[in-house]
Amino acid sequence: MNHIVLAGVVSGAGMATSADKPCCRASLCFAPLQDGQASSVLELVAWGRAAEDLAAAGPRLAIVQGRLTLVRNGDQLPIPTIEVSRLHHAGDGAVDGALALNSISLVGRAGRDPECRYFESGGVVANFTLAVNRGRDRDPDWFNLEIWGKQAQVAADYVRKGSLIGIIGAFKLDTWTDRTSGEQRFKPVVRVDRLELLGSKRDGEQGSQQAPAQASAPARRSRPAPAASVWYGNTGAGAGDDVPF
Repeated sequence: MNHIVLAGVVSGAGMATSADKPCCRASLCFAPLQDGQASSVLELVAWGRAAEDLAAAGPRLAIVQGRLTLVRNGDQLPIPTIEVSRLHHAGDGAVDGALALNSISLVGRAGRDPECRYFESGGVVANFTLAVNRGRDRDPDWFNLEIWGKQAQVAADYVRKGSLIGIIGAFKLDTWTDRTSGEQRFKPVVRVDRLELLGSKRDGEQGSQQAPAQASAPARRSRPAPAASVWYGNTGAGAGDDVPF
């Protein structure tokens, strides 16, 4: 499962004339999740009727639904792209509410064990990758997950590489400039609001047995933060993760 609903301003829509069926490409500028961050831009692609709707959308506010994937273009960095299935025009009176619309649902398998960081304030964050199957003979889509609070501890205790999970969250695109090369880097991240363990009861028991015994809260907070693996957008699995299925 891979489904995203995202609102933003569509621009640069253009139809491809050489395609077997109508195809349209455009860009979507959407609002950041946190104050002070710059707006992010995603590519959009649509076929058939959805392509016609997309071509007529910009430049204006719209709500798009579809599948979030990484489109590879030769040796260039993969581009986060929404394969649009439906598009809705947002009226002027719905601008404020529409811009806050950002929801993504994924079902896949963990690419590695969660890495957790504990803070003096008592907070905890878990990070790991998720591989979402795209079907036979197709590479999976990979996502970086960021989970905070109690659900982060659930992930630390029960999620292991290969665990089948479902998540609901919000999408963000972290971007920065590499100090060494000067190249633009990006990291697609899903900030998880809800985590569901979808494996069998036996899988859950095995995960619980494999998880280290829970330490007391002060002890957990004193653990050193592990080195975080960063996916720069130039490899399919990022950080060397193997396909977990």
